[in-house]
Amino acid sequence: MNYDVIVIGAGPAGYVCAIRAAQLGLQTAIVDKQWLGGVCLNVGCIPSKSLLKNAEVAELLRHRGKEFGFSFDNLKLDYAAAVKRSRQVSDRLTKGVGFLMKKNNVDVHMGTAVLQSKTAVEVTDKDGNKKTLEAKNVVVATGARAAMIPGIAADGKKVVTYWEAILQETLPKSVVVVGSGAIGVEFSTVWNAYGAKVTLVEMLPGLVPLEDEEISKELAKQFEKAGITVKAGTKVEGVDASGEMVKVKVNGAAGAETLEAEQALVAIGFKPNSESLGLEALGIKI
Repeated sequence: MNYDVIVIGAGPAGYVCAIRAAQLGLQTAIVDKQWLGGVCLNVGCIPSKSLLKNAEVAELLRHRGKEFGFSFDNLKLDYAAAVKRSRQVSDRLTKGVGFLMKKNNVDVHMGTAVLQSKTAVEVTDKDGNKKTLEAKNVVVATGARAAMIPGIAADGKKVVTYWEAILQETLPKSVVVVGSGAIGVEFSTVWNAYGAKVTLVEMLPGLVPLEDEEISKELAKQFEKAGITVKAGTKVEGVDASGEMVKVKVNGAAGAETLEAEQALVAIGFKPNSESLGLEALGIKI
């Protein structure tokens, strides 16, 4: 199959690029190994905001019901229902991206892409079938995946990344969140609103360290007021998930200590997904 443009990665950058290329009259294809819309629509920004809305309502009912004139004897919060609603929101938007591909005559190839040359892309689908696409231009828009602390591996159950955390329908009774960027503070907010015991650990001096210092200070106050334990300026030195509880060894201003929880979420940042494309073998640097 020959194209003018092949876009590898169907996230917000990739699918918008593919649409624009097609609108300019170029024969265009897009490749993604899992889903249209990428992380943002499927397991990132969109479902997390859906969960945050649920968390806002849960927090209101649990702590401020009387203020707003609500009274009840037996409040029950269904976290699984909140996750299912977030999946419905994501699915609706993902289907919308699929419609846009058809509308703009962009060919969609689902599978893992590897560059065979600067103009040839091999795509392997979920069943192991391979096909080669040719194009004058190849756009790499593969995004990033969760980074892990050296020596610590996510098992998807006791030690998780944002990916497993946003899909799980079971609320952890207690959790240690490592990293206070957007992902860390969002999950801390959601789980705390549903009644989980949350401890948030950040290596740098303040929360959301890439934001303004004033925001960091105010967020720390609000979190502590909400019952979230905040440990800023604290480094994680190890995670032991071999027992019934996860043990997170940390060292900060209060000295060394071990935090125990049902689950640990590692949200320290991202690393690029482009490593598996075979770019280095072709002498391509991005």
